[in-house]
Amino acid sequence: MTFLFLAAFIAGLLLGVRVMFFGAERRRPQPADAMPLRRSEPAIVGFLLMFGVAGYLLTRYGTVSGVVGVAIAAVLGLAFAALVTRLAVATARVQPEHDPDDPRYVLQGHVAMVTAPIPSDGEGKITFSDAGADRTIRARTIDGTAIAEGQEVCIERIEDQVAFVELWAIVEQRL
Repeated sequence: MTFLFLAAFIAGLLLGVRVMFFGAERRRPQPADAMPLRRSEPAIVGFLLMFGVAGYLLTRYGTVSGVVGVAIAAVLGLAFAALVTRLAVATARVQPEHDPDDPRYVLQGHVAMVTAPIPSDGEGKITFSDAGADRTIRARTIDGTAIAEGQEVCIERIEDQVAFVELWAIVEQRL
């Protein structure tokens, strides 16, 4: 019996890791009112983990016989699977109150061209393509250094219509 419980526990751990890597969400497009979660994966993981742990602990130390241990472990496994599934479904239904993306960082990583030199601790101008149209906005460097006209820069964020940029060559070295 010990082997059965350890095998169930290890299988539950492995499936749990798979769910952590790939998620339990449905991968095919679903109607808007459909549950975005496959209920079976959290239920199987929860059952196998609890069945393995409870069964091992009940039978390993001689508290109960093998058949009774399997029955008790199965009941505990089913109860835990129901609890885990209920928690997963409740979590999947949570809708954020607002868009969690910070609008300052929407253009982070875009490459732009300096069209008016950026002096030390001052403002210049950059031009970049956004949604197929060229945009020109004021720019400052994130480290306060000067950047000459014609240099490529990388946008870090945009605050109050001022882009904070860094030389593309420096960003490219980090990549």
